[in-house]
Amino acid sequence: MEIRKIRSGETSSIWRLFHDTVHSINQADYSEQALAVLAPDQYDEPRWVSRFIRTQPLVAMDGNLLLGFAELGEDGRIDMFYVHHQHQGEGIGRALMQRLRAEAASRGLSRLYCEASITAQPFFENMGFVSLEQRELARQGQVWKVILMESKT
Repeated sequence: MEIRKIRSGETSSIWRLFHDTVHSINQADYSEQALAVLAPDQYDEPRWVSRFIRTQPLVAMDGNLLLGFAELGEDGRIDMFYVHHQHQGEGIGRALMQRLRAEAASRGLSRLYCEASITAQPFFENMGFVSLEQRELARQGQVWKVILMESKT
């Protein structure tokens, strides 16, 4: 497995992994309506390309197969962190997190933090994150719970 920065032409593959993983994994904890708002079926290429130019996510690859991706903000915020729904539990998330921690250390960041879904909370706890508070996010008439979590680097 190789972990590297996103390359040109990979945006649609990352969006597909995000969409499919949200709809297959998070359905246990969130309504179909909330998932449709969080990960719409329609691919908005300009929006995603613009986002990834700005965030420059790390991708985990096995040859040409995208296994996962993660974004690390300037201040240590992990906004998106997803492992392909068919490859969870294989150490891909752990490898991505180790790489994020190394990146954070190289930037002199003292903490990582995220608003984890209820579904992702156990993963982040296993990675040494602690829960700070539960929050509700609202978008397009849908509300879902997330947990603000942090880890010292």
